[in-house]
Amino acid sequence: MGEIPRDNFEARLVDAPLAARGFFESVIEHFDKRNSVKLHFTDTNSGDLRLALPGEVLGQRRLRNFATMYWQTSKHVVFARTFLSPDELGLFGILDSTETASSEPLNSEVQMGSEVWRYGALTFIRALEAAHFAFLSKHENN
Repeated sequence: MGEIPRDNFEARLVDAPLAARGFFESVIEHFDKRNSVKLHFTDTNSGDLRLALPGEVLGQRRLRNFATMYWQTSKHVVFARTFLSPDELGLFGILDSTETASSEPLNSEVQMGSEVWRYGALTFIRALEAAHFAFLSKHENN
């Protein structure tokens, strides 16, 4: 993982509520040791977290993201894009997501307020697991 993008991601969280920082820590901790998931950070949006399939899992050289997320400091929300559709996210109780533009490789985006980042980290992790498996299934067949 690049140190500068990760540092920028963490800098965005410095003034975030403890529960919001814990939300990201829970996601990172859950996926960090998995062989089929690569956590990485970019400087997009002044620092974001991405969950990807490693290229070797797909027989490719590059990572393929199935989720991205970052802390929106001005709105105090977690902004996320996932491979799941808004309807699929709704099955996990993650409401108010919208479909992304057709040019976007991920299918939905959502701004999650304190009710999710305070109490819903495990639910969102389950949704991310579903996005991971759906993405893997789609790309294994291609």
